[in-house]
Amino acid sequence: MGWWLGLVAVAAFGCASRPSHLPDGSGPELVIESVEPETVLPGTWIRITGRGFVDENAGSLTVLLERGGGASWMISPERIDDEQVEFRVDQVLFSALGGPGVFQGTLKVRADYPGGASQVAETSAVWSLEQSLEPALEHLSAAVGQVVVYLGTEVEALGSGFLLRGEGVTELRLSGTFAPADTQDEFPVEGNLIVLDAASRERLVGPIPASGFGIQPGVFSGDIIPVNLHEGGQEVAGGGLVGVTIELGPTLLNRMEPSEASRGQWIDIYGRGFVSGSATVVIRIEGTFTDGQGQVTQLQGNDALQIVPEVISGDHMRYVLRVNPDGQGGVQGFGATPGVLRGSATPEVYYGADYEEGIPLQGDLEFTVLPQKQVVYISYLPGFTDALRDFGLRNVEDMIRGRIFEMVTRDYADVNVEFRTVRPTDFIEYAAIEVGGRDPNGRDLLGLDNTMGKDIGNVYFDDVVGGLNADSRESGTYAFGGVFVSSYLLFSPGHPDHMPIASPRFDEIFGPFMPDMGGTKVEAGEYPGGARAEQIGLAVHALGSMVGNTISHEIGHTLGLAAGPPDQFHNIPPAVNRIMDAGADRPFEERAEIDDDVPTTWTMENLEYLLEYLPL
Repeated sequence: MGWWLGLVAVAAFGCASRPSHLPDGSGPELVIESVEPETVLPGTWIRITGRGFVDENAGSLTVLLERGGGASWMISPERIDDEQVEFRVDQVLFSALGGPGVFQGTLKVRADYPGGASQVAETSAVWSLEQSLEPALEHLSAAVGQVVVYLGTEVEALGSGFLLRGEGVTELRLSGTFAPADTQDEFPVEGNLIVLDAASRERLVGPIPASGFGIQPGVFSGDIIPVNLHEGGQEVAGGGLVGVTIELGPTLLNRMEPSEASRGQWIDIYGRGFVSGSATVVIRIEGTFTDGQGQVTQLQGNDALQIVPEVISGDHMRYVLRVNPDGQGGVQGFGATPGVLRGSATPEVYYGADYEEGIPLQGDLEFTVLPQKQVVYISYLPGFTDALRDFGLRNVEDMIRGRIFEMVTRDYADVNVEFRTVRPTDFIEYAAIEVGGRDPNGRDLLGLDNTMGKDIGNVYFDDVVGGLNADSRESGTYAFGGVFVSSYLLFSPGHPDHMPIASPRFDEIFGPFMPDMGGTKVEAGEYPGGARAEQIGLAVHALGSMVGNTISHEIGHTLGLAAGPPDQFHNIPPAVNRIMDAGADRPFEERAEIDDDVPTTWTMENLEYLLEYLPL
């Protein structure tokens, strides 16, 4: 791109630099709005906020530091996004800038663009260069009033001189006594640590870790002293809080939801005292599991069910019903077998050699494991819309998508497969299929399942039919998967690369709308009330049916179809209107479901296979 001009914008420190404009007002402005922090140590990351920080595809960025008297330094920053870049001041640069001491000079950001043009924004910079900092702790939210805190509770520490990322870490060290809630004893606390994240020089935030007060409920009494551990190993202690009292409450369960779920689905667990890091929270479930055939499994003592959820925060955990291959073509684990789990649910906290049992869920737990459900996300790529423009049908895209969804839900109506057009958030294990335009393989394929091998038994729920599969490429097969709508143009007998099963009916249905065939594209508002409504409706039906048929076919492959040996991927022999027939055996009229052609269906063997592994 040769349309950038080299411009310079100048601003005072902390204020936006004067915007740089191209003659026609286009292109990004290069602006510096702020530079932080003002106190710099060895290891400090300098964050520059502004606008116009282009990515590597649009140009390159350089930071220039200049000090009065002629000294200058050129630095390659790390780009965060269009509005933020940063660079690290290592010990060498720190010393060169005059540290410890004061740096007073100019900071510039230069953007160089293809073609040789550039822009520069600058601001004045005054930094206090400190080899070390002495921290001061003035406030800790957990030590205010008579509030009970819990493991994982988000706390805030306020003060000054806290170390930021790259400089080291600020520790809050405890000194005093701890009185467990279930005894009359006290034991000394010396050197226990609370490490929080530095939000700024004046503020630390984060959850209470097990390393602070341990995992037993009780009361801490004593002092909390901040200590800076600098990157170079130097320790500097500062003034802290003296004579504080903090009560730590027990870990407890409040609720689990939903009360029923299937494999790959999230379960949300709410309560208090959930902690991660060096500690682990386990949910122990004792009771019974009754499967769909009425067989009861006892879950008691050493046979109790134990699950380890992911800690989201101090009051929220998530667990996903996962399974593992059993080595015999099936799966095993909680979530593999439908049934009802009944019993008690108790949180347990493990920290090193320490163990603490929390307060169980009130009342009996009753949770239903639903039959395995294969969720499929249909992802429409921009190429899909581009392909519709070639058909002259861009303005009825929503109707075509509606017909596609109607097709796939009809084809899988008798089994536990659910299609979605919005990316799932309640399932972590789901399949995805991309619907685009041109075939990236360069073979004009209608569609391709580019996952590896034949997944007999549908052991894997998270197949992606789309993008590039490196394993497929290395095996010598086509690497890019998905549905390629632009390839459908080859059903026209007039296409120079038309396929052997091309049909004149394609031209009759789509020709009136395709610009390349002399047609007039569908205008916005023309359907369903326009003069060509019947023709447009047939085109929507035909194209939506073709795409839907292809999606059903490719997803069938991911589920392990066609039924048969590992090397059989299509129906043998083919028949009329069968979803898993090979592409050459499925004429245009069958795919488009036109001219009174009956809907495509599964063979008896394929349907029996789906019902075995994905029953409703």
